[in-house]
Amino acid sequence: MLDEKLKAQHDIIKNRMDIITVIGQFLHLKEKSEAKGKYVCKCPFHNENTASFLIDRVKGVYYCFGCGAGGDTIKFIQDHLRLDYINTMKWLANFYNLPIDDSRPQTTFTDHKFINREELETQTPPSVFVPKKIFNQSLNHYNENNFVKFLHTLFEPCIVNMLIHQYYIGTSKYYFGGAVFWQVDETGNIRYGKVMGYNPLTGKRIKKVYKEKQYNQIMSVNGAILRKHEKDKTPPPDWVTKYDNQSPKPQVLFGLHLLNEDSEKPIAIVESEKTAIVASVFLPSFTWMATGAKGITKYNDKGELNTIPESVKNKFIPLSGRKVLLVPDLGAIEDWQYLASEISDLAEISVADIISTLAKDNNLPDKSDLCDYLTSDAARTELIQEYKNAILERNPETDGDHCEIWLEFSDRGLRRTDKLKAYKEMIAAGIFEMVDDEVIHPYYYSSEFKPPHTNLLRIS
Repeated sequence: MLDEKLKAQHDIIKNRMDIITVIGQFLHLKEKSEAKGKYVCKCPFHNENTASFLIDRVKGVYYCFGCGAGGDTIKFIQDHLRLDYINTMKWLANFYNLPIDDSRPQTTFTDHKFINREELETQTPPSVFVPKKIFNQSLNHYNENNFVKFLHTLFEPCIVNMLIHQYYIGTSKYYFGGAVFWQVDETGNIRYGKVMGYNPLTGKRIKKVYKEKQYNQIMSVNGAILRKHEKDKTPPPDWVTKYDNQSPKPQVLFGLHLLNEDSEKPIAIVESEKTAIVASVFLPSFTWMATGAKGITKYNDKGELNTIPESVKNKFIPLSGRKVLLVPDLGAIEDWQYLASEISDLAEISVADIISTLAKDNNLPDKSDLCDYLTSDAARTELIQEYKNAILERNPETDGDHCEIWLEFSDRGLRRTDKLKAYKEMIAAGIFEMVDDEVIHPYYYSSEFKPPHTNLLRIS
């Protein structure tokens, strides 16, 4: 039950809400010429080629004729940003710059109890975040985004679209084809943004040469904005100056906004944002996050034990009570084991040195990470076999010697767009009897794609 003061504040927000203004921050809307006040666009909740998502400005509701999703402004924000009711109202209050009672604690649902984030943090929560306007402006131009182009070499469009929305992948003009990885906390605050340049074919980070040295294309969003204004000899926005004056910067784990999606799901943490995004498709039994950098080395140049900065430890505070698996890059196992020992009081943490074994067995190069394996030919072969075994398990009478069409289909991995055509080819060849979709593809339900759970990673 809401107290009267908070209920009154919510009523003010509801009276101010305009569904077109809010949804228009996320989707490209087109007004119907024959029906004023009604807008259409492609549905954000399922993959479609034609616009079936209708918004009625007068009634303040939306409905998708493709998947049946519907509701009002509050329901859209809840589903699109994966927020509960209280945090949805806070998001709308921030959007309209309206007051709301902040005396109620920000909460994170973990281990069947509410944990007060402010009680856990060792520093005062930062008062300056990246404005949502800057965040929203980046969520477009994906045809120019080299990282998104790389994702299209791995996955079919519906999966790429899912990843874009799930991880809030943005686009930046600071680097040609630049991608933005946003750090959004569990209450919807935009804590930090990182601009990075990628090769669209290989997914490798692009290096620039400066004074005969190579540097990765990487820049903070606030830094990119500051440099642009310095170049134009114009004053930067006030928020940039205030944001830069904070010490330390209010960074969190990349993907932290997914924390409340499934309170029972274990969390896996890697170093790079790219690895977290790719691994979320191949290994969906985990909620994938990234530190965004290695963060710590056990020993300094003098061989002395390093002290882990509080800013690094604070990133793990919201994970209190959860099962957490750290997955270090090749050669970083000792450093991450040291990190785990220093934050073991915050969560149930374990470290998996799986990349060392995978690199040795599959001749992966130095400095490889989990993404290098998951996108390798070796992993593709394993994935094909896993799909094939699933088919054979559902239909034991198939001897496995007549799966040429299945293997041809699977050899394209997850990239083949026309799955239904592949199913029909298999049925026409008489390999499988059409009982239902599960016989043909046991991990394909309706319009939702669910890849198989691999045995690569396990957490007890």
